[in-house]
Amino acid sequence: MKILYLEASSGQVVGGSLTGMLHLIGGLDRARYQPAVVLYEEKSVAKALVAQGVRVRVFSKRRLPKEHSLQDDPRFLRAKRVGLVTSALRGARALGTLVFETLPAALRLSRVFRDENPDIVHVCNGFRGNMDAILAARICGIPCIVHSKGFDKHSFVERLFAPGVAASVCMTMAIEEHCRAQGVRPPEYNVVYDGLDLAEFLPTRGSSDVREELGIDPDAPVVGVVGNIQEWKGQLILLHAVAKLRAEFPNVVALIVGGVHRSGMAYAERLQKFIEERGLSANVVMTGARDDVSDLMNCMDVVAHTSVRGEPFGRVIIEGMAVGKPVVATRAGGVPEFVDDGDNGLLVEAGDDDALAETLRNLFTDSGLRASLSAGALRAVRRFSVENHVSEMTKIYDRVADRYGVGGAPRRLPEAVGA
Repeated sequence: MKILYLEASSGQVVGGSLTGMLHLIGGLDRARYQPAVVLYEEKSVAKALVAQGVRVRVFSKRRLPKEHSLQDDPRFLRAKRVGLVTSALRGARALGTLVFETLPAALRLSRVFRDENPDIVHVCNGFRGNMDAILAARICGIPCIVHSKGFDKHSFVERLFAPGVAASVCMTMAIEEHCRAQGVRPPEYNVVYDGLDLAEFLPTRGSSDVREELGIDPDAPVVGVVGNIQEWKGQLILLHAVAKLRAEFPNVVALIVGGVHRSGMAYAERLQKFIEERGLSANVVMTGARDDVSDLMNCMDVVAHTSVRGEPFGRVIIEGMAVGKPVVATRAGGVPEFVDDGDNGLLVEAGDDDALAETLRNLFTDSGLRASLSAGALRAVRRFSVENHVSEMTKIYDRVADRYGVGGAPRRLPEAVGA
């Protein structure tokens, strides 16, 4: 069975949706499933996929500009605050995007689909992010599975075409509830948590070696955050917390791991300015993008998840658990579904640097608490093995394949839109 995966993320970084797709593809039984991938920009992971025998194509999508001349007009800004005007503008934007961006892209993608001739199309960025591929699959009569990994704002377009897909997969129950609340009605919903190769995601170097490389005192309390640098990831919240802790822990270190997202350039400059203004240069280490995340986490005393808005999932959380580290995460989005406060991690309110500082203070001074959370994390993370993830996903593939006659039987077209 040939599965064609589409990953539409951009920004020149490798984010959670792409990482989840890579783990899924890596765990597939190649005797049964043949993966191929379409990326929407060149990615560093393409070579690794090709080395695994996965065909990779890059699709260049023409996008409408997000900025326009009225954005700085005070009259336009005042009008936008009126409810009916806001709704009308959103509807007009959705319609314009459908006609001038999505449909042209779908027609071009349909040629790619016919060339690849997959049995199933699996899109990895939800209804809104992959509407062009959803329409292309429908044009070609190919069953399409939509994997939602974020809290997208859905319009009438997504509500219109959702009934015509084969199935929806949501990364957490919170995402499913969000989609349902916005009126998105696919034929079926499935919740499948992302997986992690627990055997592969193990440190290869000791904590002291990594600290020596990074110039961190062996005895310093270290809290780290891993993720692409962009405002909603909340790295600045961690810096505020560390600034509050420095009087009590003069050698405390905030270890910030991650590349700068294309949309996060200004935010990265804000981080640097804060570090300089607060005299935190000796207390902050920024590594940039790294491919040895498990080693870096291994040198941390605490792994922090600091997103300032609801995180759909938070892969960094299960990565921290897999290394056996105490995790502090924000109580929002899908995170409370698998972080049991006080057992396998600690939860704080999103954006509350005072609460984060107090929680870190408790962890730095209480080795028993750290050990208890570490043990709970190692127990909890077993449910997120890549084997469990692949098993759940292939059940959906097989069910969809059977329903649409993949594998020799005549293929049925999806039910009519709105049926």
